[in-house]
Amino acid sequence: MKNPLPKIKLLWIRGHGRIQFDRPHTYTNLGLRGSGKSALLEALAMHYDKIIDLFGSRDSEGLAWCRSPFKDSILFVIGDSVEISSRWPYKKASELTLSDLKDYKVILSASAFYSNLDEEFNALNQILYKVLYRRIQWSKVWFLMVREASNFIYSRIKISRNQSVAKSDFIYLLREARHMGYAVGVDTIRWTSIDKEIRDVSDYIFIKRVGVQGLPKDLRFIYGYVNPASLMNPKPHQFVLLSNRGPIAAGVFSKPPWHKEEKENLFKELDIQIKYGEVPEIGVGIRLSDWDHAEIIKTYMETGTASETRRVCGRARDTVYRHIRRHNLLIKRKGYCVKCKRVKGSHAEQIVLTRRGGKKTV
Repeated sequence: MKNPLPKIKLLWIRGHGRIQFDRPHTYTNLGLRGSGKSALLEALAMHYDKIIDLFGSRDSEGLAWCRSPFKDSILFVIGDSVEISSRWPYKKASELTLSDLKDYKVILSASAFYSNLDEEFNALNQILYKVLYRRIQWSKVWFLMVREASNFIYSRIKISRNQSVAKSDFIYLLREARHMGYAVGVDTIRWTSIDKEIRDVSDYIFIKRVGVQGLPKDLRFIYGYVNPASLMNPKPHQFVLLSNRGPIAAGVFSKPPWHKEEKENLFKELDIQIKYGEVPEIGVGIRLSDWDHAEIIKTYMETGTASETRRVCGRARDTVYRHIRRHNLLIKRKGYCVKCKRVKGSHAEQIVLTRRGGKKTV
């Protein structure tokens, strides 16, 4: 069988070393659009035991994995409002668990798998904090791809409403990923403060096309070893590599032949059909999400008491009754509770009877 791993060749021009694919390192790709950063991330990812491709671009280029050598071991992660028809298995983002990942080589979340950006960013937060961060023990390194660093930051801003906190969360991920057994590959194109912080925690920095703006100040010492003109517009398969230990290398890699090209319609080629529905409301601040609402209703129906529901759900007694009233009112008006229906709650059409004040009420 032909080895499916893309070749990555290095010529060391200061010091020497090697890329250790058995370690949870952080890789940063610097370069302008069209410089081959995403293809390089895919080439690096293929050297790892499992590939988690979540933070992709708007053109859903991650779907190209479906024609890779790993095409028979892919799990789609999709939004709760979306229905999908394809030959590949899928899991709703809110239902995904760490154990769901064990049987697949590639776990893929594409932008088109969500009805809008709000749903996508909320799902990314759920996947990261409720699934990936729970990997405490590990023996094999998994590769987490962040094709668009901005998507990670925007997803955190959506929840925290604070840009500084969102950036800090990203740096925290890069620092702590090694403790959870994740190698992380990050694409970045802008010489801003966040990029400098990313570079500071990177084990390997791949420098692609930098254009007329050149290298950022903290990397300009590389011009003492590499002709500046050669970094302005190199070929997509070329790069300069800086290791965090100091060695510098010139390198080339073989682009995965299945990589998505511009203007390709992978949905048509792969026969993937998507139907979009109503997007669940996301809880921000004191406002509860549709999932929280459905959990309150389900718990009350099972326990029959507000006190037990309060204990299980961690909500105030008045909050429990407020959501029951809202649930019943929506059913009377529409015939179903829209909040429960959006998250496929089991009691979307069922009135909740309560015993508040010793009397059975609706």
